Amino acid sequence: MLSTCSIPTPSPRARPERRGSGDTPVVDVHSHILTPEVEELIGRHYPREEIVAHEPYDLYAGASSAAHNRSLIPALRPKMTDAGQRLRDMDEMGVDIQVLATFVSQFYYWTDGDLGQRIARLQNDRLAEMVTRHPDRFVAVGTVPLQDCARAVAELEHVMGTPGFKGVQISSSVDGMDLDDPRFVPFFERAQQLGAVVLIHPNGWDTGRRLDDYYLINVIGNPLDSTVALTRLILSGRLAQLPDLKLCVVHGGGYTPFYSARMDHAWQVRPECREHIDQPPSTYLRRVHFDTMVFSPRQLDHLVEFAGAEHVLLGTDYPFDMGERDPLALTDGLDAAGRALVRGGNAVRLFDIA
Repeated sequence: MLSTCSIPTPSPRARPERRGSGDTPVVDVHSHILTPEVEELIGRHYPREEIVAHEPYDLYAGASSAAHNRSLIPALRPKMTDAGQRLRDMDEMGVDIQVLATFVSQFYYWTDGDLGQRIARLQNDRLAEMVTRHPDRFVAVGTVPLQDCARAVAELEHVMGTPGFKGVQISSSVDGMDLDDPRFVPFFERAQQLGAVVLIHPNGWDTGRRLDDYYLINVIGNPLDSTVALTRLILSGRLAQLPDLKLCVVHGGGYTPFYSARMDHAWQVRPECREHIDQPPSTYLRRVHFDTMVFSPRQLDHLVEFAGAEHVLLGTDYPFDMGERDPLALTDGLDAAGRALVRGGNAVRLFDIA
């Protein structure tokens, strides 16, 4: 049992009337926790300057954004460590169940495989503790040391044998390596075999020197990183080779669903885009699931029109300032069937939530 970060049980509190559909819970598939033990462990191995040099999100944040984050993260820390605070916020948002995932700044893919596996296990133990204490409110996607594929597969198998875990969260790149790199094939194949949801979450842009002002490392860098990762997975043939992989890309899939026609056009006119796939890229893109983190009802309408309501799931990016505080209001413009699917029906199916 981890002891650094206690999880107090909140006082009983009336919850707002559910805005889902019938008995289907409202499910938030995009939220984060922080594991203090990981900070302590990594700090014993690397000085802060060395950590920042490896992390594109911090490296290219720019002075003003870095200064703001230094005050923001401590303020958000209770929300990432205190289950009671999290549950109160979920009630205010009308969320019945959250899919918990790690804080992406704690991926630390640049560490060696042994340390990476120790980091992943600490985080997964922390997630397991929260799910065990509140099994009616939380399920989890674990983390894996993807810089070492053999260890990543072993941790994936451990996670999928742990009650309450439904898959894993990975970054859209791994210490400069793209997800279509052949070394990651065994991981994706095993995820498909186990029925694990693979949730892709970006962590900035690893050549982000042009994004170091105005918080562009997040505003543009995060969706750009997801866009590149997903496009490479499609054009490399990885998704064609893994037709049953449960893949969900947060932040609405980056820019990919909103500009997919250009990718289809390239497939028609450029032979290199047809080298590994025999159908238009959008065919494979429509197999992917996306969350609702697009901020605009009009953009959500476009995402639902493109992907189909059955491929869009509610997400908040809790507890960050770039998250969505009223996720249900964003879905109010959908028809009744679409709202039911997006607010919880799709998550119950994809994540196998009882």
